[in-house]
Amino acid sequence: MLEMAPQFQFLASPSDPVCNEKTTQSLLAEVLRCHTYFDETVFLNTLKILSETKTIGNRTDGLRLAMIRYIGIVFHSIKDEKLRKSLSDVANKVDKCKIPTFKAEQELFFASMQPSENIPNFAKCMHKTDLIVCYFRRELEAKNWKNVRDLIALHPKFVPLYEHVDEFLKVAKHQKVTKEELLDVFMHYAQANNPYFVEEDDFNKVMKIVFKSYNVTVSDTVSDMNTVKKTYISVKEASLLKKAIDEYVYNSKEGFVKSKEYEKVAVRVREWKKARKLKDGKNVVVVDSLNFGVGRDPVEWNDISNQFQHVLFATRYPPSLVRDKVIKRYDGNALFCDKLSADDLIILRMALEFGPQTSLVTNDQYRDHRRAVCNLDPILEKIWDDFLIDAVYRHKDNCIEPRRSYNLRVRKINDRWHIPVLNFEGSSENMRNLKIYRIDT
Repeated sequence: MLEMAPQFQFLASPSDPVCNEKTTQSLLAEVLRCHTYFDETVFLNTLKILSETKTIGNRTDGLRLAMIRYIGIVFHSIKDEKLRKSLSDVANKVDKCKIPTFKAEQELFFASMQPSENIPNFAKCMHKTDLIVCYFRRELEAKNWKNVRDLIALHPKFVPLYEHVDEFLKVAKHQKVTKEELLDVFMHYAQANNPYFVEEDDFNKVMKIVFKSYNVTVSDTVSDMNTVKKTYISVKEASLLKKAIDEYVYNSKEGFVKSKEYEKVAVRVREWKKARKLKDGKNVVVVDSLNFGVGRDPVEWNDISNQFQHVLFATRYPPSLVRDKVIKRYDGNALFCDKLSADDLIILRMALEFGPQTSLVTNDQYRDHRRAVCNLDPILEKIWDDFLIDAVYRHKDNCIEPRRSYNLRVRKINDRWHIPVLNFEGSSENMRNLKIYRIDT
């Protein structure tokens, strides 16, 4: 009857004393989280609990909403009409919520199971993601291209389009949507979710299906990208990011880097900038030495020097036995710190101090630092991403990625979409295996 899913053990039923409102809500949430409603036994047991759970009373709005939310999500996840009807029958017996916000959301979940041309406003919804997915699946099933298109355009970060690409294509073909319109809807979705690049796996497993389905020509070319002038974050934006990193360091109470050591970064960079007449970080690259040398200070970096005029290093003080030799090798081009854990912060701060055009050589992805420094501030997150996406060059076996004269951006150039495709984790034999594809309609 249903696709099998991982086992789920039911420990209680509505007749058990322990199966109170909180227990039932937790159980429903766990089934949804694990997608175990695809298992026939789990589905039927959960349905039995729903049908036997009483929602009479003044303090059960949370349970009422949880029940309708569960029913709505499962209803749109299965195709069996008999099972859907059993869910709808239970939904019709759930008492209405009393609290206005709960009642409104309960009604939205219930309405998603009914055919309609209307798409509600999800702006103030507590379960916005779940509701949008429910309505998106409803419109795919109804083959309503207008509503499918509008949901994707209005809520690209909530619509799981890649998971429903086959249904999406069926709707488009059923409604005889033009190749140009379909590509624009699909590519704007990809751009909204990641304006910088497309993951290699998504390109191969999802995008190629769309392109093949509509006979779209895909060319491996970088020529058009070089016609667009490369941009950088502004000096003001760089200052905002520097300030955020500074506050993070000082608020950590020297848990990551000593204040005295951190402050010498700006002093040393000013010396380099003055001596070499550097401005805005142009032709400057900061190398994460220990990362590039795989735990050791590197002995050569010709591939970097061949691509960048000014190569500077951030590292820790070498062990005493080799210190003189290593310092001599760097020839005055390294900033040394005495705490290994400080490397990431020193490198980021050093790069920004040189200026917004500075590049970085590292395989570090800085995810934890991004989370801590930006603290969910969307403006800071965008500055961080705009800077690091273009600044960072991955490395392998003493070689780095070829220097780019363009921004990594998913965008239209001369009415044709251009997609940077890469393996962000760098697990490819060719580092990130970066390619630029042009989409011709």
